[in-house]
Amino acid sequence: MLELSEDKVIFSRETWEDLKQDNYFRELIEVIEDREELLKAIKETEYFVDYEEYRKHRLAKMNV
Repeated sequence: MLELSEDKVIFSRETWEDLKQDNYFRELIEVIEDREELLKAIKETEYFVDYEEYRKHRLAKMNV
C-alpha cells in the first residue's frame, strides 16, 4: 500500500518491514529511522555542545 499527497508519502508497515529485510533498502530505512530519532532529540534538547569544545574539556579531564 502506498499513498501520496502534497506533503506526505505513506506506506504500510508490511512494506516497511519487507524493505528492512532487503539488503538493497535496509540502509535507507535505517537512515530514515536515525533521522527521525535525531529530529526528536533536537526537539527535546535545550542546547548543543560543540564537539571541539567537548573534546578539549574531555582531554583536559583525562590528563588530570
